Amino acid sequence: MKRLALLLFVVPAGCSLFHGTTRVGGFYNNAVHRFFPDLDRRQNAIRYGRWRALEVAWRNGISPALDRDFAETLRLQMQKLPDFPPDARLSAPRFAREAAPAFEALGAADELEKEVEDALAAGNASPVRDAERIEAALRRYNRQPRALSEPSATLTSPARMSDLSSARLLLTGDWLFAQSAEDLAASDYGEQRWKVHATVERYDHEIVLPAPSVRTEWYRKYAPTFTSRHPRAAEVLDRVTRFRVEIFAALLSGVPDERARGVERVEARFGLAR
Repeated sequence: MKRLALLLFVVPAGCSLFHGTTRVGGFYNNAVHRFFPDLDRRQNAIRYGRWRALEVAWRNGISPALDRDFAETLRLQMQKLPDFPPDARLSAPRFAREAAPAFEALGAADELEKEVEDALAAGNASPVRDAERIEAALRRYNRQPRALSEPSATLTSPARMSDLSSARLLLTGDWLFAQSAEDLAASDYGEQRWKVHATVERYDHEIVLPAPSVRTEWYRKYAPTFTSRHPRAAEVLDRVTRFRVEIFAALLSGVPDERARGVERVEARFGLAR
């Protein structure tokens, strides 16, 4: 009990022991959770779905036959709407142990994504405060040893990815994050509620029948106001989507060693040293 009390005393509020980042104290932390609970639950469901998909793909690979069953399981998972985000190490334990660089990079990216949305959703948000808070989040992210570097060349999405319902379903989640960032950035407080509500309703329809193509530039496409105000954040968040797509593509093989080598190649492309 003394050790637990000491730990609670020395770890500041908002500190992530998992990622090694400390969020700046402020009432805007967890703003999406407090002010937009319907959006928050769907974003939490997306986070669960992402980690579950990586764990299943890392263990088994993704074949067309498995994809059909897994996509339906994933859709049910993403419709559960949890109140809190997952513990990534519990959701994807084997991927965390055996593909640590990719796992830690995606964990750091999740934290950045959450900080950006919370800054935009804050009750005292303004263009100036948003810029200050998002730039601070970017500085913390860039100090992470697993922050993603821009690869020297952009690869086109593998053709097989568009054929996978599970991949298209997961990328619908990336659309929700980008579109909600646009709703929050482009609207005043009086408009945010109904715009986010409309986006949530559209998302609920989208996950029933995901778009037929795979896209990797969600913020540039669907969040023009956010991108114009926060270009560095939009660039990093779209880079994270490309990383997720390439990692998932590397896991399509049915051979475990090929999956591991594929993930290592993607890690190297984005500057993640083993």
